[in-house]
Amino acid sequence: MVAYPTNQMQKTVFGLRLLTPGIVVLVFGLIATITHAQDAVYKYRDGGRTSKVSGKISDVTPNGVTIGGAEIAAFEIKKVIYGKEPTEVERARSQMESGRFADAIEELGKIPNRLPKPIQEEVDFIKAFSNSQISLRGGNVTPKVAASEVKSFIEAHPTSFHLFPMIDQFAKLAFAAGIPNVAETEFKKLKSATWPEFKLKGLFNAGQMQIELGKLAEAKASFEAIQAIESNDDLTQTYKLLSDCELARLVGLQGDAVAAQKALEKIIKDENPDNKKLFAHLYNALGSVHEKADRKKEAARAYLHTELLFASESEAHAEAVYRLAKIWPLLEETDRANRARETIKTRYRNSYWATKL
Repeated sequence: MVAYPTNQMQKTVFGLRLLTPGIVVLVFGLIATITHAQDAVYKYRDGGRTSKVSGKISDVTPNGVTIGGAEIAAFEIKKVIYGKEPTEVERARSQMESGRFADAIEELGKIPNRLPKPIQEEVDFIKAFSNSQISLRGGNVTPKVAASEVKSFIEAHPTSFHLFPMIDQFAKLAFAAGIPNVAETEFKKLKSATWPEFKLKGLFNAGQMQIELGKLAEAKASFEAIQAIESNDDLTQTYKLLSDCELARLVGLQGDAVAAQKALEKIIKDENPDNKKLFAHLYNALGSVHEKADRKKEAARAYLHTELLFASESEAHAEAVYRLAKIWPLLEETDRANRARETIKTRYRNSYWATKL
């Protein structure tokens, strides 16, 4: 390499007096190398914005990432980019974040097999998470295959800051595969998370699994644990309302349909119907209370609210359609029953409800 004085270089690059094409390529190659030499953590900020922290990542745990001597909590992290990672990794990560899961997996296929451990962990995460989402959204990856890949990630990378999201994925896939007892066990692991979102999800989803397994006392304890959390942020308040709904359902399942119906209808009256997640759960809970009391028409009417008004809430919607598929024949609504069964077999073919048909 030919050495040039500093002022000569400044004239050449910043003054646009290009000596030779080779020198220009070399200079900008050096700039690019310097730019990507550092690791970076992108943190969430208020208003959906992010901020970037650059430096050397020295430690990674399920609870956070330490960069430049400062630990950033896992729930604050949007993404981590390692300084020497191939550009295909960031491209695949962006595709995954935008819901282009098949594209993300295809992009990862362009990367050489041998990678440093932290970068390999990111590649394994993107691939396993993308396959999980393809499966849970009714794609061409079965829950069993996706669960196996997610489980392999958890076993290979137990200190990853992606650990809690991946336990959540594994639990959902276990439920989708028709194994609610395994799903319950996995969701319960999230209770120890310092990540508020996954702690709440773990308690709530464990409670739902316990209802499905007939473990009503344990379900009640899970939902009451959510009520006991002192935080008043929006996420916690959402899960407190959802747990109110499920606690009312439990009252009905234990035999007091009148009290359960009264409690659920009060929430329906008091809360904003724009909260689609809550209202889908409310009407499903009301339907199950009516079912328990052998009020088939009332149950069908409640489930129809979820089917017709809250189709965007896929988990609750799938349950409502399944329940209707079972109720319609009892009401001599054969065509409706067939349509409901077909929806489960196609749109929700990878769901727990498909395994029960």
